Amino acid sequence: MYEILKLFESKPDHPMVSADAARRILADLAKTEPAAALEQIAHWAGTLRDVDGFSCDDRFEVTAEIEAAGRKRVDAVFAAFFGRIHKRDFTQRKLFEPLYAFWNGIAGAYGRCVLGHERGEKGAGRIRKDLPLALARSIRATGMAERMRLLRYIGLDADMWQALYHLLAYAEILGIDAQAITAYPREVHTTPRAELLRMMGLSLAALHELPPEQVELAGRVLDRYAISFAWSREPAPECNFVVDLAAPAAPWQLKDEKAPAASKRYFGGGPALAKLEEIEQLAANNLLSEEARYGKEFSQAQIVTVIRHLRTYLGADPPHRRFPRASVNDEVSVVKGFRAICQRVTTVDVGSGSALGEDLSLKQHKKSAVHLAAEEVEAVPEVWHMKDRSNWGIGIDVPQGLGLWAEPGVLCGIQEHEGAPWWVGIIRRLNAEDSGRLHCGLWILSKKSISVFLRVIGKEGEKASNWESSSGGFSYRYMRALVLPDALKSNDHPVMLIERQEIGMGELCEVMVGEHSRHVQLLELIEEGADYMRVAFVWKAPPAH
Repeated sequence: MYEILKLFESKPDHPMVSADAARRILADLAKTEPAAALEQIAHWAGTLRDVDGFSCDDRFEVTAEIEAAGRKRVDAVFAAFFGRIHKRDFTQRKLFEPLYAFWNGIAGAYGRCVLGHERGEKGAGRIRKDLPLALARSIRATGMAERMRLLRYIGLDADMWQALYHLLAYAEILGIDAQAITAYPREVHTTPRAELLRMMGLSLAALHELPPEQVELAGRVLDRYAISFAWSREPAPECNFVVDLAAPAAPWQLKDEKAPAASKRYFGGGPALAKLEEIEQLAANNLLSEEARYGKEFSQAQIVTVIRHLRTYLGADPPHRRFPRASVNDEVSVVKGFRAICQRVTTVDVGSGSALGEDLSLKQHKKSAVHLAAEEVEAVPEVWHMKDRSNWGIGIDVPQGLGLWAEPGVLCGIQEHEGAPWWVGIIRRLNAEDSGRLHCGLWILSKKSISVFLRVIGKEGEKASNWESSSGGFSYRYMRALVLPDALKSNDHPVMLIERQEIGMGELCEVMVGEHSRHVQLLELIEEGADYMRVAFVWKAPPAH
């Protein structure tokens, strides 16, 4: 009966009046370069969202055809965009625009299908069976569009929440919010609610604190585990976040909450946190299989860093600012990178005649004759504007045209004024405006850092003879380290920075300072940044030869 009635329905004023018409038009893009083709496909998706006159089922079928054509190009365009992930230039923006427009258009087109059913528009009965899929795909596409914004450190679109909450509220009315479906071939099952939980995880996870590769990795981790988040209509012990489906606002942490409301929903990491902890342990011990690594482009150290970050921000007690900020109006000199900082902070080596105590204090003794020279690195400091500060943090406005290298996870040297000591800091937060202006927050790791050389000896218990080379000598690997006497400890262990490289935890290293050997053992990888690794260590007795 539905098909007979459909014969007498009016048609929209649109070239893609049906799925067949859409396929014919989209076939003309077969030889078009992927980014240009995706731009045109994104245009068609936008029209499906905006044009009236479609029946609900026709709009759904045409949207599915448009999406399928776009998804064939998305991987190639995203790969090109991701290849320029550290460049905020015109080329990167031209790759970003069709990706964002495509996902935004697809989200709107599927959402319009749901809205048509809610309004009882023509074809509403025929689309009922596809509503869970339309809901899930609309919310998923919104998440993909917002992830593109996050990769450029543009905040989430505040206006999107109301549309997403409306979709979920309608799904709840129909009783399909937790209906298991397969959104796309070769995927595990999902639900409309799980798709929204991915978005809420993105919102709460402070992804502006991660380098761009890790932002993408965090999104992929949430894709896999958000379905295991806890969810409740009433306050529950495992639900420490809340959202109000009647208010166009992002989710927030549950603190001194007022009386529950019918429109409020409570959620938390729940079983997902335990699963993330298991993955973190496997990755920390280099035991994560390649299939479970979210992509070949991510190292196990990056996986450890990202999962630890997610567990922190989605856990029971997310971080909050510990020190009050005071407004200032000063200039500071900022230099990028681990090696450039090593040149500027206090530097000691085996020939300095100094000794490093277990409290990381530096004592001067008689001078020796052996020196290890650091590689010279050209790095010109930039002058940035400091707008606020606390004891261990500063807020920065980056002048136009500067800070092209700035992104979360980048190590910086900071000097308040000429002749002042250089501090070691990490860009912890970045917000970018469409105009190109950057605002960032720097965490001051140390104001008294010391640059030293480490000689890698090997795992505890290995014989020194194992390191003997074929020439009869000993072959060692040397690396720079920044010792941080005033930095926060990790599980009561001191912390240092080493240059980013392949090195396992448990390695013994000799600190090349003074006449008497001091040894440390690397205990824990706390974080992997752009060119550094932050590790906890413990002092050890020299290994027996």
